[in-house]
Amino acid sequence: MFSYRHGYHAGNHADVLKHICQMLIIDKLKQKDKGFTYIDTHSGAGLYDLSSEQSLKTKEFQQGIARLADYSGAEPTVLAYQELTSSYLKLQQYPGSPEIARVLMRDQDQLHLMEWNNQEVINLKRQITGSHVSVHHRDGYEGLIALVPPALKRGLVLTDPSYETPEDYQLVVDAISKAYKRWPTGIYAIWYPLLSKRDEDQADCFERATTKHKKSQKMLQALTQQGYKNVLQVELAVQNPDTFAGMYGSGMAIINAPWQLDVQIRDCLGELTPVMAQHKHASFVVNWLVEEA
Repeated sequence: MFSYRHGYHAGNHADVLKHICQMLIIDKLKQKDKGFTYIDTHSGAGLYDLSSEQSLKTKEFQQGIARLADYSGAEPTVLAYQELTSSYLKLQQYPGSPEIARVLMRDQDQLHLMEWNNQEVINLKRQITGSHVSVHHRDGYEGLIALVPPALKRGLVLTDPSYETPEDYQLVVDAISKAYKRWPTGIYAIWYPLLSKRDEDQADCFERATTKHKKSQKMLQALTQQGYKNVLQVELAVQNPDTFAGMYGSGMAIINAPWQLDVQIRDCLGELTPVMAQHKHASFVVNWLVEEA
């Protein structure tokens, strides 16, 4: 939690998926004139330099946002994402979720951005500003529970921890459960990694699940057991998990997903998957883990 720097990974395929979902949900919330609240529990620096030593060390953006440079399809949200990011790419930058939210949101909306890392929060405060922006130097899980219910009752919570420690998976489940009880009308979007399998561990809890692959699956199972009205699962796999070592894709679990969001995301991923694919077995999933009757 203290050592993670998203600068190494900014603009990768996971960011593409996460930010497409973020844009779709914000667009849904903007369909009403009344303001809404956006809460980002793990904001990072907010804006990233793709020419930095961190970014050039991994060059992950080359297999992510850079692949969309020549996108010539017609899917509206993919085009909107391409247009939004293009102005930053010209400056060798990539906008993180706080910056995307800042650009998309209106004067009547409120942004609450949380970051626990001392250096990252300095960057966040410098880069993401505005009269409707509040930056909090605090633990994202604790901060989320403290901030809800917000004064503006509609809104989105985006949580995307690094999952560097095994505890993060359970902390996500616990924090979202507590927040939901205080703010049951909020939309909760949870990012998680898809990592290649290392063994056939049959553990039944987070602490005993030895692979991060298993931990993501256990977290999803736990989210389905909290009494939420709906939970939408969205995944993009760009590599073959049987042969690729590391993060072969990522996913989003969306609680209280807006009407028709699944249809829109499916349309987006139908266009994005062949563009992001690094293997012939690249695929996507849009599935209701819990669907309101």
